[in-house]
Amino acid sequence: MEALIGMSPPEPEAEDGGKKDRVPTGAPFTWIATNFAHCPQDANDDVLQTYDRVYMWYVISRTIFDDG
Repeated sequence: MEALIGMSPPEPEAEDGGKKDRVPTGAPFTWIATNFAHCPQDANDDVLQTYDRVYMWYVISRTIFDDG
């Protein structure tokens, strides 16, 4: 995810058993929605490309390859 958009979500916290939640898409939907729900109106081309990449990543990972 970081190579694609230049940032990545924080590491998931370990559960009681020491296992971390697996996020097959590289980022949980809540993180994507929190950080990329609305593109700024005055966004330059680089920002627009980042938002486009995040949206395409979401569509591909959640609809085409939804089984993880």
